[in-house]
Amino acid sequence: MKKAFLFLFAALVAAPYATAQNDIPDDIGVRFGIKLAPSMAWLRSDTKGLENDGSKIGFTFGLVMEFPIGAAGNYRFGTGLFLNNISAKYNIDAPYQDAINGPILTKTLNTDVKMGYIELPLTFKLMTNEIGYMRYFGQIGFGTAFNIRAKADFEEARFDTTGVYVTGFQLLEDEDYKDHIQPFRASLIVGAGMEYNFSGRTTLQAGLTYNNGFTNILKKVTVGDKKAKALQNYVELNLAIFF
Repeated sequence: MKKAFLFLFAALVAAPYATAQNDIPDDIGVRFGIKLAPSMAWLRSDTKGLENDGSKIGFTFGLVMEFPIGAAGNYRFGTGLFLNNISAKYNIDAPYQDAINGPILTKTLNTDVKMGYIELPLTFKLMTNEIGYMRYFGQIGFGTAFNIRAKADFEEARFDTTGVYVTGFQLLEDEDYKDHIQPFRASLIVGAGMEYNFSGRTTLQAGLTYNNGFTNILKKVTVGDKKAKALQNYVELNLAIFF
């Protein structure tokens, strides 16, 4: 995480010098803005016995920054500092035994977890020239996110005095689940959209972004005797205004 902050700080310090060196006009120089992005998230399971249980609504907001590459302003390095609120809902098939010499039964346990991340994206943006007041763009890069909270509603087994045989199941609500979520999430970011210039440097951006997670988000979660692995993906409606 320290490396990500150092990289962001270095980019902020170097950007004014790069702008001056390339003699970039004011309207295509370094840009700062605010982003708000509602999202739809889901899990992709890599473990048999763990299944996604539907999509969940979330949202991202924070500061977005773009630094020009070259003098034309058609290529940009993009980053930012976002608070990303996403959720996941999954089912686990849990085998259990409720009596001595009893049959092995299976219970589907439901988990609905709400997570918060601090996200530092590192992206490359390719933009068209202005067509009327519009510019169109494609974007690709990587997402680095650090978990700061997790709360969950989930089911767990109740055991008898031996701690071996299950006597029933109980639903726990709004419990701290941070110990079961990995502290770091990495992802591939792909997006496209358009920008409308109102006046001067004030620009409205709208687009769709696909965030494809490629690191396991679960920790200390098992399916039988196997460690559970699940990747989280989401699509967001990317809305931002630059000043």
